[in-house]
Amino acid sequence: MDNKFSTNWYMVLIKGIIMILLALMVFSSPGGALVAYAVYLGIGLLITGIVILYRGISSRQENPHWGWSAFEGALDLFLGYIILTNPLVTAAVLPMVIGFWAMFYGILILIKGFSDADNKIIKILSGIFIIILGNIIMNNPVFAGLTAAIWVAALLLSAGIYNVIISFRLKNQINKEQG
Repeated sequence: MDNKFSTNWYMVLIKGIIMILLALMVFSSPGGALVAYAVYLGIGLLITGIVILYRGISSRQENPHWGWSAFEGALDLFLGYIILTNPLVTAAVLPMVIGFWAMFYGILILIKGFSDADNKIIKILSGIFIIILGNIIMNNPVFAGLTAAIWVAALLLSAGIYNVIISFRLKNQINKEQG
């Protein structure tokens, strides 16, 4: 048991403690977590926008449709900028966008259920269920956003507890092997 992972058991412990603290912070302020999600989304769009814009412009010799990639990158940059300059608005609107997307996706699945020959029942039931969930999210966006934040907090808490337990097991295993 000479690998770095097991000998650095305390790093796993620190990771677990940080995850538990983050979970407690999200549980105490799920609305603040929504704003943080909006900021991360904005940063992500800025980064992907830069990468896609660069890819589009640099491939203009080989790709006759490079303009669409450049446009996609520019759009991501613009959306990232808008989100970062208005994170509170984004946090409020994000559940609405997710609800709208879910309803649209549910309608597409429902249409496939009626037009495809295979898995008709599953597609129709899934489409109806997704449409209902999308409608619930759109009609209760604050509830949906807070619920998502709470589930993320539960995930962080579970992962944190797991890491703390594993760190002590690693420490005990090292102690047994050393002596």
